Amino acid sequence: MMLLSSLSRKRIFKFNLKRIFFFILTSILLLGNLSCKSSKPRIVTTKKEAAKRYPDRVYTPSRESKTEPVGQPIASKTPSRVDEEKTAPVLNDAVETALSYQGTRYKYGGSTRSGMDCSGLIHVSFKEAGKSVPRTSSSLYSAASTIDFNQVEKGDLLFFATGKNKTRVNHVGLVVKTTPAEISFVHSTTSRGVIVSTMNEGYWLNAYLSAGRLE
Repeated sequence: MMLLSSLSRKRIFKFNLKRIFFFILTSILLLGNLSCKSSKPRIVTTKKEAAKRYPDRVYTPSRESKTEPVGQPIASKTPSRVDEEKTAPVLNDAVETALSYQGTRYKYGGSTRSGMDCSGLIHVSFKEAGKSVPRTSSSLYSAASTIDFNQVEKGDLLFFATGKNKTRVNHVGLVVKTTPAEISFVHSTTSRGVIVSTMNEGYWLNAYLSAGRLE
């Protein structure tokens, strides 16, 4: 009887060990599946880091440039700014005007210092600089000549798709500064109003669709 009792205790002990081991293993797997990272966009500070974090992001236009004649050399495919004396003052004035609206709250359809939306900011800034441009993001997109991302300069426009439809332009920004490592643009956001952002920020990097130049 004692021998049988001893064998029973050993079997129970082994069975309990198996149950404990199985419970620990299951817990580890469940914790691993339930853990997640923050959904808040992380700020990417350099082009190199952006390339590593978003290897699939290729800055190519979502449409063909309207100024691209067949058979022309590559250098002539992008609208040039040979006449700097005519274009630079208007672009500089538009940029400076847009920057002066920083801190203005967002207002859909707004185009004053009491409230401004993204296309309203572009429209008003160019208007005060002496140039008439379309009022909406989609019409600005249609009016601008498409350029490659690596050809973006101060005064150009950046178009984004921030809605559910990732191919439809619904946001626009005005480039205020370009360096080898960063492109800054001013725009009006629904959450923070008129601010300056950069293309190194993960959110705008993912929402980017195309760059354009107003002639």
